[in-house]
Amino acid sequence: MKSLTISEVRMRLPDLIAGVAQDHEPIVVMRYGAPMAMIVPIQPAGNEQTRYPLRGQSIAVAKDFDDPMPDLWNALGVAEKRTGYGKRKA
Repeated sequence: MKSLTISEVRMRLPDLIAGVAQDHEPIVVMRYGAPMAMIVPIQPAGNEQTRYPLRGQSIAVAKDFDDPMPDLWNALGVAEKRTGYGKRKA
């Protein structure tokens, strides 16, 4: 990784940017001997993460996906009796 002073960067900025874009090697900008900034290449669009990674993937739905689940309903019935959910007050 290259490191240059601010004054060197100021004099050669267009060439440095072209070099970073071509070589994909970042340049550290130094000020009084300490690193202050970095000139880095922009990642190509192909490496970008997609917002919807499953888009375009095929899916399969089980034939019984909407069959009743008696165990679940029994569990919910117990919970309703215990908490009083769904009952109206007189």
